[in-house]
Amino acid sequence: MKLLLKQYLASLNERDELDVILPDIMSEVGYTVISRPKRGTTQYGVDVAATGPHPETGERALFLLSIKSGNLTRDEWATGKQALRPSLEEILDVYIPKHVSKRYQNLPKIIALCFGGDIEEDVRPRIDGFIDNHTVSNKIEFAEWNGDYIADLIATGLLRENIFSKALQTSFRKAVALVDEPAVCYAHFNDLLDGLTANTPQKLADRLRIARQIYLATWTVFVWCRDANNLEAAYQCSALATLRMWDLCKEHFGPQKAGQRLDEATGKMVSLFRTIGAAFIEEHVVPYAPIDDGLGVAVPSAASVDINLKLFELLGRVALYGLWLIHTKAFLREDAPDAFISVLDAEIEKTHKLIVDMIDNNPVFFTPLKDDHAIEINMTALFLMQVQSYAFLSNWIEQIAMSSIFSFRSNAAYPCVFQDYSDLAQHPKQPEKYQEEATIGSVLYPTLGVWLSILKNIEAFEALAKFHTDDMRHSTWQMWIPDTSSEQHYYANSDIHGSAVMHLDMSNGPEGLLDQIQNEIVACTEFADLSPIRFEHWIIIFLASLHHRLPVPPHFWTMTLLPTTDDAQEQVVKE
Repeated sequence: MKLLLKQYLASLNERDELDVILPDIMSEVGYTVISRPKRGTTQYGVDVAATGPHPETGERALFLLSIKSGNLTRDEWATGKQALRPSLEEILDVYIPKHVSKRYQNLPKIIALCFGGDIEEDVRPRIDGFIDNHTVSNKIEFAEWNGDYIADLIATGLLRENIFSKALQTSFRKAVALVDEPAVCYAHFNDLLDGLTANTPQKLADRLRIARQIYLATWTVFVWCRDANNLEAAYQCSALATLRMWDLCKEHFGPQKAGQRLDEATGKMVSLFRTIGAAFIEEHVVPYAPIDDGLGVAVPSAASVDINLKLFELLGRVALYGLWLIHTKAFLREDAPDAFISVLDAEIEKTHKLIVDMIDNNPVFFTPLKDDHAIEINMTALFLMQVQSYAFLSNWIEQIAMSSIFSFRSNAAYPCVFQDYSDLAQHPKQPEKYQEEATIGSVLYPTLGVWLSILKNIEAFEALAKFHTDDMRHSTWQMWIPDTSSEQHYYANSDIHGSAVMHLDMSNGPEGLLDQIQNEIVACTEFADLSPIRFEHWIIIFLASLHHRLPVPPHFWTMTLLPTTDDAQEQVVKE
């Protein structure tokens, strides 16, 4: 385990990686962190400041950490602005004389040289000489925190035996070792999280420890996936970890200190998931989206079922990323810097163009194979509404509806309710009654109907309504809404929950369908009780829906997330 952790630490970058996890590790093993890394401020060589027991006397001491990544080489010791020696000199010349608070001034001061790897032999004499020249007895000392030392901190703190059992360490090792096999990696990672959260402790300090373990385990998988140039496992595992973290911490968010720490831990997990998501999209989607059938050709299979499933999966991930950007912008502080807002707007527009390129260049997005592809379609539509791409959205939804109707009537690969890969690979079959079995219920068609109603695409809506009457009388068109048990089971997917609204009626026209759904939304008060809604992190609902394959609650059609239907229609006409 220690070797695994050391290799992981050596792979971390200095900024936003090693300097993020190290303060959490220190907190867990008994240090009191008083200063964390900040951007945009001068730190005078100190990345982390903390108080803790002196390694020899056990008395309280002030630890000043200067953090570098990987092995410490001659260049990283003395050359350049980010070298370690200039940072140590700043600590001695400026930080200790000028920036140490009065209550810490009389404590022994230990300057820790932190790096995830080892000191290379040719630079060791230089470092030893520097330390000998600047050590002041009982006042200023130096410590070497290399990869071995930090791995020991993790092993004795976050991963100690009574918390991180041998069985869980086995799951952890297997998840890391099999990052090139995403499904297997995910299965072992899921076993790890199941074990960590099986008996959720009541003490907030214990919950915080578990939250940090989940965060660290996810970081480890990400770093190994990154080194293997395969981020698929990292994406799946980080999505699962984010939902489990939310489930673990949601009851205790609040102003109390422990609640704030749980909130902070959840925020870090969310940030990590977004980092992985952005890296995945940049590496696996952006290069292929502008090319005709580029995404389809990039799928390592010639089977149409594989291409269909994978491309809709990618579309959902890009739409989720775009909605996360929308969420970030919606809750910006009023004094947010204009430069940050401009960068955010540019990223939203980049995501908009990416989705348009994906759909324009890959006709598979007009022919969903699974009925639950309604999830990806709904999330993409919600994002496109936010960027006011009304005409493009209306045309896309219409083409999906027309293609799906044609596929059903010609017994081609029409949307079906099956989930098992073997069933999907053999779809469609010819036996009598097979079509009825394959389309016994649907959330996809009513989802298309709602969007055609919102966008006031009357002609396409009427074609869909006629299809319902002529060909789909056997099918229950429905939607899913949360119920009283959803808050308990939504994020960990621990049990079946929610309710189905049956027999959605298309015969009363677009307004009739919207009225019917609006009545159900008003009656479903449980949605407002979901913790992501209460804490204004509604994006967690989208993540849970995408990851656990649950339809997006219809409430998002009527929340302030959307403009009015009149606004949409006016824009469609203009375009």
